[in-house]
Amino acid sequence: MNEYQIYFSKYNLRDYEKDIAISEIKSIVPTITENNIKNDKIILSTEKKIEEDKLKRLTFFSEYSFKNSSCIEKKIVTNQSILENLKDLPDEVLTSNLVFKIRPNSTREIRYLTHSFHEYKGRFYPQLAKSFMNFANLKPGEIVLDPFCGSGTTLVESFLFGANAIGVDINPIAYLLTKAKIRSFYISIDELLKTKSFFEQIHLTNDFDYNIESFSHALDIEYLLRWFPKRNLKQILFLLEQFSLQENEDIQFLLKITLSNIFRDFSNQDPSQLRIRRRKTPPPRNLIERFKADLTSNIQSLIKFQKLNFLNFNAEIKNYLGDVRSLSSSTGICSSSIDLAITSPPYATALPYIDTDRLSLYVFGYTQRDSFRKLENSLIGNREITKKSRELLDTELEKNFTTSILPKEIIKLLERIYYLNKNSNVGFRRKNTAALLFKYFIDMDQSMKQMHSVLKLNKYYFMVIGNNRTTAGNEEISIPTVYFIGLIAESNGFKLYKKIDMTVQQSYMIHSKNAINSESILILGKK
Repeated sequence: MNEYQIYFSKYNLRDYEKDIAISEIKSIVPTITENNIKNDKIILSTEKKIEEDKLKRLTFFSEYSFKNSSCIEKKIVTNQSILENLKDLPDEVLTSNLVFKIRPNSTREIRYLTHSFHEYKGRFYPQLAKSFMNFANLKPGEIVLDPFCGSGTTLVESFLFGANAIGVDINPIAYLLTKAKIRSFYISIDELLKTKSFFEQIHLTNDFDYNIESFSHALDIEYLLRWFPKRNLKQILFLLEQFSLQENEDIQFLLKITLSNIFRDFSNQDPSQLRIRRRKTPPPRNLIERFKADLTSNIQSLIKFQKLNFLNFNAEIKNYLGDVRSLSSSTGICSSSIDLAITSPPYATALPYIDTDRLSLYVFGYTQRDSFRKLENSLIGNREITKKSRELLDTELEKNFTTSILPKEIIKLLERIYYLNKNSNVGFRRKNTAALLFKYFIDMDQSMKQMHSVLKLNKYYFMVIGNNRTTAGNEEISIPTVYFIGLIAESNGFKLYKKIDMTVQQSYMIHSKNAINSESILILGKK
């Protein structure tokens, strides 16, 4: 008989996390009961030994102990604990078996490895993505799809899991972040050290000057000078030229996202606001020194990871600059080819997604003033719309009050919001609300059709989604987006297996009149 004690994470698990943790174990040992579940651990006795790799891949567990009739007890730390503690581990631990004797941290760490390289508003945390893979009993080599991949959380966790993965996003910055976070793992230690040394030798003098006009790439310099002090913009353009000297494209990706992550701090835009608001005090001037410090930190993290050498990475990760509403034509993904889908889609009119990346879009030449709004309007869940477009959508919405492809519960609420605002003296943003929500749910219906097509039969689709609210007329109205997305999924051939209510992450709550007031995990399956 084999005896196991599998310990929950040392930090306090939220109720829904403990639920998911138990589901992770049940995917390995389906026969466990409440009697096996203790306050801080799960105790198991099995005739057949459990695969060690499966136990090491557990998410919301810190370590486990094992013993049988011929073996003394040994305790093994999970891979997740090692990754979450990586930045604090000394090199001598990384190069020996002592790594498996570390003490798991008692604090939650969500910015480990490349997850820390760039902030991205609205992303879900990496442990969730990995726990879903265990929940679904995903096998290394199977294919995971994230149709709204954002900054690449699901793809990084797929890589660490050993699964193949595909990410799709319509935002060019999301595409860059995902590519950089994945490709950074393939840079050799020698190349990382060489890059670190190259930039350590750059020092600005007080009389530093750079001829902005000499910059060779076509950027909207006039616009950038409105949002960066001239000295800071000179430092940015100087660094971009240094990036172009690097022969390894993966190094260039790493450098770009390291720089992009500090744009807001060194711009005239208020870093505490998601919207475009000017700061009241001048930004700091030591941009290159901050870049060098962050680059050193990122490189050290990558080197430590390579020294671990305890995971086998044969995963193939692809990401596309594409649109989930036309998934097959955007990516070439074949029907019934995906083993698992995990995503956190945009939330209806809740976050100014494109504004948060605006500076990076302009600096890297992904947009110009004449194309920015077009890009913004292409995003699902965006909050901007012209009067003409809104009027066209209003006309279409009115037709849907009678007959619609959307579930009747959605149309009924949209009709209420539409007439409350139409018959009241409200501003243009409230006038836009019904049309924007209508477009959002139509877009989500299109995305759900595409996802049903590419997912294999009886496979899972995990979605992290939030409810929100609006004011129509003088009434505050709750928008049960989670329930509505569930209805849309079922109308497109999915089965809703389970809805798990979550504790709202604070990053979603700020700077939004339509703030997310609750979040849930929808567990869908293709039937």
